Amino acid sequence: MKSFSKSILIVLMGVAGSLGAQRKSQPIEVGITLGGANYLGELSPSVALNETKPMGGIICRFNYSDFITLRGNALFGQISGSDKNYSDIAERYKRNLSFKSDIIEIGGTIEYNLFGYSETQRFNPASPYIFGGVAMFKFNPLGYFEYMPDVHTQAEYGDLAKYDGQWVELQPLSTEAQETTKFNERRRYALTQISIPIGIGYKQQFDDVWAWGVELGVRKTFTDYLDDISTTYVDPQITRGSNGGLAAAMADRTPELKRTDLVNDYGSEERLGAARGDETTKDWYLFLNFTLTRKITGGKTTCFQF
Repeated sequence: MKSFSKSILIVLMGVAGSLGAQRKSQPIEVGITLGGANYLGELSPSVALNETKPMGGIICRFNYSDFITLRGNALFGQISGSDKNYSDIAERYKRNLSFKSDIIEIGGTIEYNLFGYSETQRFNPASPYIFGGVAMFKFNPLGYFEYMPDVHTQAEYGDLAKYDGQWVELQPLSTEAQETTKFNERRRYALTQISIPIGIGYKQQFDDVWAWGVELGVRKTFTDYLDDISTTYVDPQITRGSNGGLAAAMADRTPELKRTDLVNDYGSEERLGAARGDETTKDWYLFLNFTLTRKITGGKTTCFQF
């Protein structure tokens, strides 16, 4: 993955360098960004607007030419998802999983200004653009635990009352029995990963210094665990034996529904090995943000995003 990301960066820098060979100036822009974040995965196969969370960050632009802009950014946001948003679907209601996670991203992209972005334009410079690049991001899925004495019994789960009302880290719990003796081929996922940002935007200068813009960007990731869900259910005795009762409780939350007709197969042969997620697809996250930018050097405009 590291060699792949390095190759992408080399290609992008080479394209920008060749296209920018005839640039007239080298203005630098710095800025901020504010907007909303969302995700696509097992808990949100389509964008759930009610799960939109805030995002923000800072950017720095270097205009190679009227058509090519290099950009670096540091962004922060939060994503979340829940089966409760799809409770009309029987399997989603029964699974009863949810999560939230902070996203910290540091990346570089190339913007291609479709109409050119030049101060020689008669009116204020403006152009739609497309962009692509490479980013490194950090995430850490959390699950909310509500202690139910009649469900989380001392005999089966141990003392879980101390976790009541807490957001607990899911990766250390190995909720799909990662790296246990029986499922050693399931590796514990890394919390720092590579993503590929791609998207579209529009920017416009409104005086000699300031500009505004709007941007929609999606991030292709190479992990299926933004939400801590990917493969199958496992025997609760395995998760409990390797990581304690809390791991078993967070791995299968159907018992919390207190529905006898649904809970009867908990830990049964039919339940074990049943799909918990879909490991054939990877998760995505996305940002929709507005930009405000200020020029600090050169003859063009600098952008802040918010």
